[in-house]
Amino acid sequence: MRYLLKYGAALSFLALTLSSCREEPTYPNEPEIEFNRVEQFHFEEFGIKRDSLVLVIGYQDGDGNLGLSRTGETDKQPPFNPGSPYFNNFITELFIKKPVAIGSSDSVFVKYVFPVEGFDFSGRFPRLSPDERIEPLEGEIKYSLNITSDLFREGEIVKFNIFIYDRTTPTPNKSNIIETRPIKLFTK
Repeated sequence: MRYLLKYGAALSFLALTLSSCREEPTYPNEPEIEFNRVEQFHFEEFGIKRDSLVLVIGYQDGDGNLGLSRTGETDKQPPFNPGSPYFNNFITELFIKKPVAIGSSDSVFVKYVFPVEGFDFSGRFPRLSPDERIEPLEGEIKYSLNITSDLFREGEIVKFNIFIYDRTTPTPNKSNIIETRPIKLFTK
């Protein structure tokens, strides 16, 4: 017991010192993403079926400059200004499964054309690091969107291609493009 008290503090200090020597991971400055999963929740409101989808992607970024502010003017200056291709940093392309020909049992995914020009499911995810420190980051981004039965039919199958941008200026770095699994709409 006497030795435990005598050497306990020294051992604790040594363990703390060794654990703080952990080397930071090395990632490229361009974000890298991977598809993790889709969380799908069904509900109905005012006779319209809705699917709330949470697209979950993993990310790694060498300089940690991911995410854009949703409020204030910080991230609304060029190149992140409204109307710029970099205004949104979570970019989605929606594809829907369609038969190859009328009456055919073969089908392919085709890019979905929204009935309102300029509309899509792209948007902004918030800053992942609270300061401007340059450091590697890794983790998950959960991006939520809602799909309604006034645009899609029950049982239709969709999937997304996704990529993200970082905050590098004057031209943000683009990640690789990933593809979600097929998602069957409005069914349990």
